[in-house]
Amino acid sequence: LATPVAVVSPTAERVERLARGLAARGDARIVLRAASIADARAAAWGGARVVVVDLVTADGAPADEPEATAGGTPAFVLVTDRPDDRLGGWLIDGCSVVPRRASLDALAVAVRAAAAGLVATSSGYAAEALRYERTGVARPVHAAQPAGPLTPRERQVLAEMSHGRSNREIGGALGISAHT
Repeated sequence: LATPVAVVSPTAERVERLARGLAARGDARIVLRAASIADARAAAWGGARVVVVDLVTADGAPADEPEATAGGTPAFVLVTDRPDDRLGGWLIDGCSVVPRRASLDALAVAVRAAAAGLVATSSGYAAEALRYERTGVARPVHAAQPAGPLTPRERQVLAEMSHGRSNREIGGALGISAHT
């Protein structure tokens, strides 16, 4: 069943690219396209369960960002190439954070996780958030380029993860070690 998703970006081209990519995978039913968080909020999020927000404008300036999620507010998946001292706060507030260069597969997994009430992010972004919590010093994180398409087995594991299953449950379902 496709998750109702709103896509927000100050760049119309980026809204369309994200919306088409997610809809083509069948994981999302795009219910709203908006140029800003304010526009999406004014449209009552279009009934979306998840809002994908592109946080960088065409000229590289930061776009507006959502306020902390609250009752009646959909889950957020933030797409950025500039995680800074706000990264840990976004994760703590329950926002998934995806590198802008991430594959559509990674974005779709984040959408599915957000719809399930989980938080998803890249390992690089998670490590940076933890480092910032320890030291109080933010530094830019450069996301690695995707290695290529996911293997069928990786897709199986990600599908299980998106349903909130533990490593042990995934291992048992797929006949692999929980440490794999």
